[in-house]
Parts: sequence; structure tokens; C-alpha cells
Amino acid sequence: MRTGPRTGFRWTPDTIEYAITLWYRKHSRPPFTHEWDQAGENHPSRQTVSRVFGSWNAAIHAAGFTPRPRGRQPRTIGESA
Repeated sequence: MRTGPRTGFRWTPDTIEYAITLWYRKHSRPPFTHEWDQAGENHPSRQTVSRVFGSWNAAIHAAGFTPRPRGRQPRTIGESA
């Protein structure tokens, strides 16, 4: 079975924002890029997000969250960047 949405589905800015919001509801924080790299059942790949919004941080901002600074991101919640 392939990952991602059904055939013919197209990720729009609205559906990507919604996917980021769903992640937030499940994990109580916006996703890190390394967690989002591959397309999943309920979200597009990071490359798709960047293509639609121009950057990962632009998508996080559009979804209503504060983007993290660019650069190395923590691998766990407790690790500082």
C-alpha cells in the first residue's frame, strides 16, 4: 500500500495547514521537519509543503504557529537547539 492520500487528491494550502493542525492536536506542538520528512497517511511530504508554501517555516506560520529558527533542530522535545 502506498503512503499519502488517495489517487487524484491534491494538497492545497488549506489541506496542508489542516494537516499541520492535526499534528499539533496529536502531539501538542508543531512538527519538526525530520518528523515530517516522508508523506504519511494524513500529511504530504516535507518537499510538497515547501513547494506549496515556498518554505517549511512559511507553512508553519500559515497554520498559525511560530516557526522555529533555521538550522539544526532538536531531535527530542527536551534537547535545546
